[in-house]
Amino acid sequence: MKKIVTSLIMMMSLGATVKAQIPAWIEDSVSIAPAYANDVYYSMKNDEVRTEGNKNWHLAFSLSIGDSAGVWANHNGGNSFVRVFNIHKDSSQWASVSLADTATGVLAFNNDQGWFQGAFNDIPSADPFNYGWGKYEPTTHNIYGDSLFIVRANGIYYKLFIQKLESIPMIWTFKVGDFSGNDMTYTINKTPDFTNRLFAYFDLATGADTNREPDISAWDILFTRYTTNAPGSGQFPFNNVVGVLTNKGVKAARASLIHVDTAFVQYYNYSNNWNPAISAIGYNWKGFDLGSNTWLIADSNSYFIQDKPGNLYQLQFLSFGGQSTGNIKFRKRMVAPVAVTDVNSTVSRYEFYPVPTQSQLSVMLDSKEHAEAQLNIIDMAGRMIHSQKINIQSGLNAYQLSLGHLSNGQYIVQIKGQHIQIAEKVQIDK
Repeated sequence: MKKIVTSLIMMMSLGATVKAQIPAWIEDSVSIAPAYANDVYYSMKNDEVRTEGNKNWHLAFSLSIGDSAGVWANHNGGNSFVRVFNIHKDSSQWASVSLADTATGVLAFNNDQGWFQGAFNDIPSADPFNYGWGKYEPTTHNIYGDSLFIVRANGIYYKLFIQKLESIPMIWTFKVGDFSGNDMTYTINKTPDFTNRLFAYFDLATGADTNREPDISAWDILFTRYTTNAPGSGQFPFNNVVGVLTNKGVKAARASLIHVDTAFVQYYNYSNNWNPAISAIGYNWKGFDLGSNTWLIADSNSYFIQDKPGNLYQLQFLSFGGQSTGNIKFRKRMVAPVAVTDVNSTVSRYEFYPVPTQSQLSVMLDSKEHAEAQLNIIDMAGRMIHSQKINIQSGLNAYQLSLGHLSNGQYIVQIKGQHIQIAEKVQIDK
């Protein structure tokens, strides 16, 4: 992963500043590997957070309030890797389940609109308390299973009964059978192993749960394969695509057929019209050209993303390597940093990114008025490494600091002025 700062504002040495209404792009890339074998969790502020093989799980149990009944199947490798059959049998018929039930069973799929609906929730019902695999009980606030499934996971068939989700302290209980008379009951407890995770993952072959996600607060978007029923996604009702899904609490909107700089200036048009789907970024930022046998990306599309802390970014895809490499190149820039809570502060929003940084640090300030301030860089022993005056203009100010000559480690970047008190810890990691 290589980051490049491109010059919509002039690159300056440490201590120099420049005001700009449109800040610099930062180019970045991720790789989901040849044959799309990996998932990549990504933070808009901190870049790539974690890369995981996308076939190291079969089932995923939601652990997030509001989405807590969601149970997903691993469709990262297509429906051929994990296939879910709703066999129209209830829990009393466990002993009679056979592979013949797959002939009359209905295939179930994850829904790319929200984390709340995985394949095991894909049983239509007019009852608002019906979550597909089971029903909510208002007295206990638990969900009790009432449906049986057959799951083919990596070529092996299992029967599955999700017995209960105990809402507090959020404990899943489910039974797995192997059609040879061997049944096992498993539990997954949110605490302590899966605290602050969106899902807990389970491998049917090993009977082991897996903590493969970063902390839910540490990532914003996920580069992955998933199934979608979106028009134009393929020839089947549900098609496997490569794209980007958003974390819970992250917002996204697409700016179509408009120059990226024009869209930047008009960002409020998009930040007031968020797409609620987790596939708001999705897969169709690229298209395959049969004539040239290459992937093409329109340069008139970009995306606005509000990350977990509340910072607003613009993202534009640059290239897609396809199945041979799995490389995805893009660039990003901050539109509006997170708000300052002090109502008396001259600076209403600010952000330093990326953190950690290899050399270049972007500083963004949104100021209510013109002001003068002192920008200081201090090491962890309290020594002043650099100090300079900066003139802050009313509106958005963007600065680039070149820190490549400093040693690896932590530093404090401080901005002080009348009604301005900002200090953030910055990590240099070359």
